[in-house]
Amino acid sequence: MRLLRKKSTEGDDLNLVPLIDVVFNLLVFFLVATSFQRMQRELQVELPRAKSSEPVAMDMQPIYVTVDREGVITMGEKNVSQEELPKMLRKAAQEVRRPRVFVRGDAKTYHQNIIAVLNACQEAGITDVSLATEK
Repeated sequence: MRLLRKKSTEGDDLNLVPLIDVVFNLLVFFLVATSFQRMQRELQVELPRAKSSEPVAMDMQPIYVTVDREGVITMGEKNVSQEELPKMLRKAAQEVRRPRVFVRGDAKTYHQNIIAVLNACQEAGITDVSLATEK
């Protein structure tokens, strides 16, 4: 006599909740990352060229200060005057473990505008300052 076995259906269903969570987290990460890149691209600054340069290390959180052609200083998304820049830099340096400032100065701006940003960094107590260039 031949017995028919019933196939077990227990444990055959696939749990998609963890997969959906991972995909959602990746989506949020890429949306945030592209918005920061877009913000940096929107500031029209023609960086000076240099023969040698080093890439930015990824273990730090740089503070970007941009000086456009007309001498307008921008930190993050906000335009900042030369007088309030040291206070803003000091505040930003307290939020970061190893503060490092990258000055993105337009190649056609007056040298005095860049010196003003460097002076503000010195007033804020930040000693790790780099000038951003294009290779």
